[in-house]
Amino acid sequence: MCKNTIIGKENKECEYYYASRHIHSNTSRRFKIFAFFFIRLMRKGNSFKKFPQNQKLTHAFCAFYSSLILEEEEEEEGFVGVLHKRASTMNDEETLIPGGEDGSTTPTNTQRRPPRVSTTNSNQNQHQSGVSAFARNSTKKSRNIHNNTTSSPRTSGGLSVVGGFRNPRETFQNIAATAAGTLEDRNTLMNSSSSPRESAPAVVFGATVSDRETNMASLRLRRMTAFESHDYDPIDCDIEEEQLRSRKRAEYQNEEWWKWTLSAIIGVVMGFVAFVVDGLVDKLNSFRFGMAMRLVVGDGENQDASKFYAYISSLFVTCCLAAVAGGLVSYVEPLAAGSGIPELKTYLNGVHLKGLLRLKTLLAKLGGVAFSIGAGLIAGKEGPFVHGGGLVGGGLCSFGSHSLGFKTRRPNHFRNDRDKRDFVAIGTATGVAVAFGAPIGGMLFTVEEGTSFYNSSMLWRGFLATCVGVLTSHWLEQLDFDATDFARAKFGTHRDFGLYTDDEANYSKQYWWYFWEVPIFAMIGCLGGYIGALFVNLNVRVTAWRAKYIPVNDKFRRFLEVIAVAALTFTVMFVFMAASPCLEIPAPLRDGHTNLANELDRFEYGEASKEEIRTDFFSKMYCPEGYYSSYGQLFFVPLSQSFKFLLHLGEVGENGQAHEFLFRFDLLVFYFLAMFSLMTVTYGVGAPTGLFVPSLAVGSAMGQICGRIVNSVSGWILTDVQIDLHAYAVIGAAASLGGATRMTISITVLVMETTGSMQLIIPLMLTIFCAKAVGDRFSHGIYDTHIKIRGAPFLEEPELAGPAGDKLRVNEVMAKTMITIKPRMRVRDLIGILASNDHGAFPVTENPPTKPGEPFELHGTITRNRLLKMITHRIGFFDGNPESRPADVYGYTTAKDRDDLLDKLKQIPFKSPHVAEVAASLSSVEMDSAWIDVSRLMQRHPFITHADARVSRAYRIFRTMGLRHLYVTPDKPLVVGVMTRKDVIQENTSLTLGEKAERIMVERRSSSGGGVDREAEGADAFPGGANLYSHDYADRFKSKKNEPSSARRGVDERGGGSTANDDWNDQFGDDDDDHRSDEEEDERLPYIPYYQGNAGDDDDDDNDDDHHRGNRDAQNAAAAEDGTENTADTEGSGGNGGFTNISGASIVRRANGPDNL
Repeated sequence: MCKNTIIGKENKECEYYYASRHIHSNTSRRFKIFAFFFIRLMRKGNSFKKFPQNQKLTHAFCAFYSSLILEEEEEEEGFVGVLHKRASTMNDEETLIPGGEDGSTTPTNTQRRPPRVSTTNSNQNQHQSGVSAFARNSTKKSRNIHNNTTSSPRTSGGLSVVGGFRNPRETFQNIAATAAGTLEDRNTLMNSSSSPRESAPAVVFGATVSDRETNMASLRLRRMTAFESHDYDPIDCDIEEEQLRSRKRAEYQNEEWWKWTLSAIIGVVMGFVAFVVDGLVDKLNSFRFGMAMRLVVGDGENQDASKFYAYISSLFVTCCLAAVAGGLVSYVEPLAAGSGIPELKTYLNGVHLKGLLRLKTLLAKLGGVAFSIGAGLIAGKEGPFVHGGGLVGGGLCSFGSHSLGFKTRRPNHFRNDRDKRDFVAIGTATGVAVAFGAPIGGMLFTVEEGTSFYNSSMLWRGFLATCVGVLTSHWLEQLDFDATDFARAKFGTHRDFGLYTDDEANYSKQYWWYFWEVPIFAMIGCLGGYIGALFVNLNVRVTAWRAKYIPVNDKFRRFLEVIAVAALTFTVMFVFMAASPCLEIPAPLRDGHTNLANELDRFEYGEASKEEIRTDFFSKMYCPEGYYSSYGQLFFVPLSQSFKFLLHLGEVGENGQAHEFLFRFDLLVFYFLAMFSLMTVTYGVGAPTGLFVPSLAVGSAMGQICGRIVNSVSGWILTDVQIDLHAYAVIGAAASLGGATRMTISITVLVMETTGSMQLIIPLMLTIFCAKAVGDRFSHGIYDTHIKIRGAPFLEEPELAGPAGDKLRVNEVMAKTMITIKPRMRVRDLIGILASNDHGAFPVTENPPTKPGEPFELHGTITRNRLLKMITHRIGFFDGNPESRPADVYGYTTAKDRDDLLDKLKQIPFKSPHVAEVAASLSSVEMDSAWIDVSRLMQRHPFITHADARVSRAYRIFRTMGLRHLYVTPDKPLVVGVMTRKDVIQENTSLTLGEKAERIMVERRSSSGGGVDREAEGADAFPGGANLYSHDYADRFKSKKNEPSSARRGVDERGGGSTANDDWNDQFGDDDDDHRSDEEEDERLPYIPYYQGNAGDDDDDDNDDDHHRGNRDAQNAAAAEDGTENTADTEGSGGNGGFTNISGASIVRRANGPDNL
C-alpha cells in the first residue's frame, strides 16, 4: 500500500499516506488534487534523506489536513465516535514515528495505552481519569489537535509532538487509545450486567453512559463557549460604595417612585403597541380574505376558472405579505425570528444574546408578526408580544438608546443588568397580558416560565404594568369602535377568545361538567401531553433538516423558506375550502326569521348581530344561496377566528337549539391533522411566529373530537345526559398547550380569563397536570428544547440539574489557569492582555500565580467591559511610577463629578467598544508612558466558594445570585468573624449605623472646635469626603474607645449643651416632616410572644444564635487593651449592634477560579 516509502518498508501503512487515504472526504476538489500530488511528490525517491526539511513540511501538512478531516467527521459522528473508528483501524498495527532528520524510526505498540498527562495536583489526576470528566477532556483534546499543530517538542494533553510538529498518525492513535482506556474504565464500572444504569455504583450515578450521550454532552459543551453571561451581582467597588453611603432618603424615594412610574409607563406603551399591531393584523386579514371573497363566486359556468384566478391572485398577495415578514428577519434582524420566548427565557436566566434588545429588533419583531399572521402562517402573536414587551421594558429603564445615540442625564437609575432584568421581566408579563387581555395570566406566565430570579417587588410592579396595559388596550379599542358613545360602552364583557359578550353567551350557564367525566378529562390531558411531545420531537427533526439545508447564515434561503411555507399553508387552506361540502344555513339565521333564539334583545347591537353572524360565521363561498361552506368555515378564515368558532359557535343557539351546533366530524379530523402538521413545519421558520394560538386551535379540535365520542357513548347509556362540547374544546385546548410548553398555572389562568370558563377550573388543573406529567416522560417542552438546540448554557432549577453535581467537588471542575491583572499597570500591558483573549472578567492581584492552581491574594475582580470603558474615557490614567500615583487619579472632587464618572462606566445604554477600537484611539505617548489604576473601580467582594464544596452548592449560588464568575478558595480559608440573620436585619443595621453616626459627630465636634461644619463639600455629609471610609479615617476612632460615656454620647464638655444626635438631626434629618418611617410604624405594634419562654425583652442574652459573639462592650475593651483597631467602621459589619474587632489593617481573601466563560 505504501511501497518503496521513505523508511524502506513495504506493505506497511505509512503515516504520510494517512491524508491521501482520506482524499474522498468533503473537502474541495481543488484541495484534494493539491493534497494528492503534494504527498506523491514528497515521497518519491529518498527525498526526505536528501532534503530533511521536506520531512517537516510534509509532516506539518499532514497534521493540518488530518485536523480538517477530524473536524468534518466529528461534526457528523461526534468526537468519541471518530476516536473509536480510528482506534479500531489502528489496532494490532505498528506505528512508525520518524525520529530525526535522517529518517530513522521508532516502533511503538498501539495496543499499549499511553500514560495520562499529570496535572497540577492529585485531585485533578483522579478527576482526569474519572468517568464524568470524559466529555470535557475530549473537548479540550480536540481543541489541542486543532490549535497546537506547530508547538515546540513536548507532551501536552496526551499528544506527542516530534520534531516541532505533531505526528497526525500518533495524534489519533494516542487520543483514541486514551479515549478507549477511559471508555474501558467506564464500561468496567457501568456495564457489569445487562442493565448499566441499575448496576452502576452510586458514586458515578449521573455520569454519561453511552457513547451517544458522551458525544452529545461534549458537543453541547463546545457550543456553550460562544455565549457570554450577565452578572447580576451589583458592583461593589470603592467609588460605588462611596456613592451609596452618600445617598439621602429623598434619593431612595425618588428611585422607588421611578420604579413604579416606569412599570405603569411600560403598561401604557404596550397597550398602544397591542392596539397598533392588532389593527394592522385586522387590516391585512381583511384585505387578503376580502379580496379572495370578492373573487369567489357561488355557482356558474366558469366556476373552475374563477377558482384558479382566485387562487393565483390570493397566493400572490400571500407571498408578498410573507416576503415582508421574512425580509424583516433575514435582512434586518435575525433574532426577530420565532416566538422570542426561548430567547427571553435565556436572557432572564443570565445568558447574554447580542442584539436581543435592540430597537431594530423591536421593529422587526412586532412589524413582522403582523405580516406573518396577515400572510396566513400558522402562528400567533403572543410570543412576539412577549419579546416586544421585554424590549419595551429594557429600553425604557435605560433612559437612553445605543441605537439612537442618546441618554438622559437625569434620571439615570437602573443602568445595570440587575434592574434591567426586572424591567424586562415586567415587560414580558405585560406583553402576554395585552396579547390575551389577561393581566393575571400574563404575570403568572412570567413568574412560571420567564424569570429565574424571582422577587416580590418585581411581582407587584408587574401586576401594576399588566393591569395598566390591558386597561389601555381596551380603552383604545372602544374609542376606535365607537368614540361617540364612550360613556355608555360596557367594559369587562368581551373575552379575547370569545365570539360574543359575556351577557350574550351567558358563560355561567354555558360550561358545565359531570363528576364521572373527571377520568375522561385526565385522559384528554394525557393525550394532550403525548401530542405535545410528538410535536416537539417532530419539530426537532424539521429543525435539524432546516439547519442542514437552510442555515441561519444563508439569508436568501431563509427568505425563500418563509414564502414557501406561506404558499403551502394557503394552498392547503384553499383546497379544503374549494372542495368543501355545502350545508344549509341554520334556521334562525335564514331570511324571514325575526329573532335569534327568541332573545335578540340581549344582543348588544340588536338586529345587526343576526346579519353579522350569518355573513361572518356562515360564509357561502362556492356554495349556492342559503348554504355555507362547511370546511371553509374553519379553513378559510384567520386562525384566531377558527379557534373562536371551535370554542363558542353554538353558544347563542344559532341553529335553533342551544349547545347542539355540531361541526362535521371529518372536518374536525382534517382540521386537527392539517393544523398540527403546518404548526410543526412553521415553528422555527425565519419569521416572527407565536405558538400559543396554533397549539390552542389544535387542542380545541382534539377536544371537540373527544367530546363527540363521549357524547355518542353516553347517549347509549344515559339518554337524558347532555354533554357540553364547548367545555371539551376548552379543556382540549389547555391540554394541547400544556403538552407543548409544559406550563401549568399560567395556562390555567390564561384559558379561564380568555374564554370565561371559570366553572372549569378543576378540570383544567387536572388536565394540564396530566399533560405535563406525560409530556415530560418523552421530551422537554418546546421552549426548553429550542434553548438546548441553540446551545445556550441555561441553568435549570437545582432540582432538575441532575445528580452529577452531588458527586463532584468544585476543585474537580474548576479552571486553574487564570489571566490576572495588577491594580496598577501600564496601559500597553493591559491592552495586550485584553487583545490576547476574550475573557469576560479578570481577577486583580499584586502577585499573580506562577503555575496553575497556585493560591494567590484576590484583591478583587473587574470586567472586560469596565476596563474598556476606563481606557476609552481615560479614567484612572496617570504618568510615571505607580508608587508616585497622584491622589486625584480619578479626576473628581465633588459628588456630581463622581456620579458623572460612574455613569460613563455603565454598560447601559452605551456598549463598550472593541479592544481594537480602543487601542486605535490611544496615542503613542499614552501607550508607552501611561499607567492605569483599577483599584477603586474593581469589584471588591466577589462571591467565593470552597474548593472541596459540592458542585451542586456552586450551582445553586450561580443560579440564585445570577453570577458570571465564582472564585474558589482553599479548603481551609481564614475566618475573621461570623454573622447570623439578626446581624443583617434592618433593626440591627440601623442601630449600628446610628452608633457610627454618633462617633462621626463626636469626631467632627472635636476637630472643628465645638461647632458643626455645615459647609461640607459635595453631596457627602461626612467629613473627609471620599476618604471618610478609608482605613486612615478609621484610625482616628482608635483613641475614642476609652473616652467617658458622656463623650461617647455626644455631650459637649467644652461648654456646649447639645448632643451629637441633635447635631445629626439638625444637619442630616429628614426634610419631610410628614413622612412616617418604618420604625415609627413599628412603635405602634404590640409585642406578643409565640409561646411561653419565647425570646422577650428580658431574655435577649439567652439566644443560642449569639453565644459565639459575647458581650460587645467586653470586645471593645479587649480591643483597646490589645491595641487592635475596630475595622467594622470600614467593613460595615457588626453583631448585636456592635462591631467585630479585627487585627491588622486589611483582610486579604485568597482564591482561584474560572476567569472566562
